[in-house]
Amino acid sequence: MEFWARLWHEIGITAPRAAAVVLASGVLYLTLTVILRVWGQRLFANRSGTGLAVVLVLGSIIGRSMLGPGPTLIGGLLCLATLITLETLFGTGRRAGLFGHRRAVVIFRDGDFDHRTLRRYHLDERLVWARLRQAGVTDLEHVRALVLETDGSVSLIRQGAVIDPRLLATVRGAETL
Repeated sequence: MEFWARLWHEIGITAPRAAAVVLASGVLYLTLTVILRVWGQRLFANRSGTGLAVVLVLGSIIGRSMLGPGPTLIGGLLCLATLITLETLFGTGRRAGLFGHRRAVVIFRDGDFDHRTLRRYHLDERLVWARLRQAGVTDLEHVRALVLETDGSVSLIRQGAVIDPRLLATVRGAETL
């Protein structure tokens, strides 16, 4: 019997610790959701070394804090179950329109940058030039607009392309195109 008691001590969890894991997971999930809602688009768009480091450190701190002082297998499973449940609930809420989505935003149109938007998302022209080169753009005359997507990627709309209005319905600044 000693073996099973020691095994449970190593991988199990007490009721108060289980409640603490669920509470910490919920609070930190909501905190991270707010952080990513406010700063996520700019963190992912500006793929610098420091931006990546900040995201990694955030994840490490939050992950460790969710599990408490002595992480165990059952505590980890409980944390995962809590996160999956919350993500399912919030995902359903977003799809039902109860919570807002971040919106994509036009950052370049007809040869000019929207410098205010670039500053807001901590982007500079050099990053955008690199993205254009990666997309194979050789002449800015071929670029009608660039859209900063919610995941930090940049979409290119070529000059002369016919755009279905539904594709830009949720893009901030699309009315100017």
